[in-house]
Amino acid sequence: MSDEVTTIEKRIFREAYEFFARHCCPPANQEENAVDWWTDTAADVSAVDSKWTEYPLMRGFLLAIYEYLEFKAKEKTKEIDDFV
Repeated sequence: MSDEVTTIEKRIFREAYEFFARHCCPPANQEENAVDWWTDTAADVSAVDSKWTEYPLMRGFLLAIYEYLEFKAKEKTKEIDDFV
C-alpha cells in the first residue's frame, strides 16, 4: 500500500468540499424555504453518494457534512440547547 493520497481520494475530498460549499448555509428550521432547501440538499447528497458507492470515504464525508448542516440549522433556529 502506498503512503500517498490516491487520485481517487483527492477527487473524493474535492467533491465532498464542493458539496459542502454548495450547501454551507442552511436556513433556520422555521424559515419558509427550509423544507425546499433540505429536499434539494438531500437530492444532491444522493446524487454525489451514488457516484461513489465503491468508496466508503465519500459516504463518511457526506454523513458528517449533513450532520453538521443539521447542527448549523438548529443553531440558527435556537434549538441548539436541546441538541447539545
